Amino acid sequence: MYDELTKSYQAQSDSLLGIVPGTDGIRTQALADFLSKGFPTKKTEDWRYSDLKALTASAFEMAGSDADPEVPAALSETAARFVFVNGRYRESLSDMGELWQAASVRPLVNHFTASEDRAGELVRGQDAIGLLNTALLRDGMVISVPTGVEIDDPVEIIHIMTGADAQAAHTRHLIELGEAAKLHIVERFIGDGSSYWTNSVLQARITEGGKLAHTRLQEEGANAVHTAKAHITVGAEGSYQACNLSLGGKIARFEAHVRLLSEECVAYVDGVALASTGQSHDTLTHVSHTQPHTNSDQIFRTVADARGKTSFQGKVTVDKDAQKVEADQSFKALVMDRTAEANAKPELEIFADDVKCSHGATVGELDAKAIFYLTSRGIDPVTARQMLVSAFTAEALERVENDSVRAEMTERVDAWMAKRADV
Repeated sequence: MYDELTKSYQAQSDSLLGIVPGTDGIRTQALADFLSKGFPTKKTEDWRYSDLKALTASAFEMAGSDADPEVPAALSETAARFVFVNGRYRESLSDMGELWQAASVRPLVNHFTASEDRAGELVRGQDAIGLLNTALLRDGMVISVPTGVEIDDPVEIIHIMTGADAQAAHTRHLIELGEAAKLHIVERFIGDGSSYWTNSVLQARITEGGKLAHTRLQEEGANAVHTAKAHITVGAEGSYQACNLSLGGKIARFEAHVRLLSEECVAYVDGVALASTGQSHDTLTHVSHTQPHTNSDQIFRTVADARGKTSFQGKVTVDKDAQKVEADQSFKALVMDRTAEANAKPELEIFADDVKCSHGATVGELDAKAIFYLTSRGIDPVTARQMLVSAFTAEALERVENDSVRAEMTERVDAWMAKRADV
């Protein structure tokens, strides 16, 4: 069976040769590395909490793009909206707005057509998930914001999967911010009840003084597998602020890999994961401090219902010469039932002497005393539980800079809890 799986991905990768200019070499090498390494197992440290049986049982074919789905309303006022259906960019469903007047925006294919040598900038990947994204990438969006330009409203990138049973979409987005440029990317992932695989990578380069906000709302279909990675480099006095809300999919995993390359740059990486019965939501972060006077802060909150599972693996690396670094991690999990599971593995790897680094992880249940306090003041038990969960997750959402986007995310947390609070 595994031979059939690898043969399928070999054939798929070969069929894409010549499709995206300049990528044939990196595509071929990524496929070779995938064939050599294979999929990770639970013995692989970074994947110890993830069950990849759905990906190793059989190959996912490339999704077709003929469907014409309904596009959901925007979460807020937007500078532009880009729609991808089954992994393919759909210009007819997208809205460029006035973004084209302030920034360079083009589909991935057009980007490399203009400059094939830039394909070498693609992050190839270290594991099967990343390597397959490189070997099978076909579409994505490239957004370059020039020096000094600030895009006030968010730019939405919407991934829609429909009618894609046993099919996959491998998208790659590239974000480039010039000096003192500012951009807010909102990625949304939705889908139907088919058993599909979304495999998305976003890579960004933030130069001196640039500010990138990256908000993700994952609402995949109930039978979906969702894997996503963000690869970010931050220059002097630049900042990266990420927030991931994971709600959908049967198996979902988000990874954030952030490298702080110059002094006075910062990274804020936050997230909320809500796992219903049978769902698994995994998060892995790695923030690397390579220079002195860099800061990072991570806040993650998860809630697991009966037979739901969440996991957080957060690593902070401080290089030998990276003095005066401040780095914090905070992970807290609620389990709503004795059959729920919450895993945590915070990790610090420090080679410098003069740093302030901390991490903490706690797992517990809803506070019975707090519920009693609220109910004794006339609040019904269902509402009391909703209020406590909303308060529990709020800290991980509060750094989302757009009020409307943050409110929409909070509403989804409340709606999730409303379905379960009376159990």
